[in-house]
Amino acid sequence: MEVLTGNVNEERHVPWVQELETGYRVTVGKPSLHPMDDIHYIEYVELYVDGEMVGKHEFQPGDKPEAEFEVDKGKQVFAREFCNLHGLWQGELE
Repeated sequence: MEVLTGNVNEERHVPWVQELETGYRVTVGKPSLHPMDDIHYIEYVELYVDGEMVGKHEFQPGDKPEAEFEVDKGKQVFAREFCNLHGLWQGELE
């Protein structure tokens, strides 16, 4: 499956990764959130730190497309999300 990328400020499918005191927050959609209705929604987000998947959060229609992960910090951090209509997208820690 192809992993799509883009500018987080222009494409609502790119996961936005933010560093927190105890880990990371992943939000799908910046500045406005990705739709989460019955026909178009985010199925899950995965967080990767230094090449290893350290967390996964699954969503249902109606959920807010945001997840926080309490994990150890790393040097290379990115997230992937899967949209039921538009596939797999990846975004890096800003």
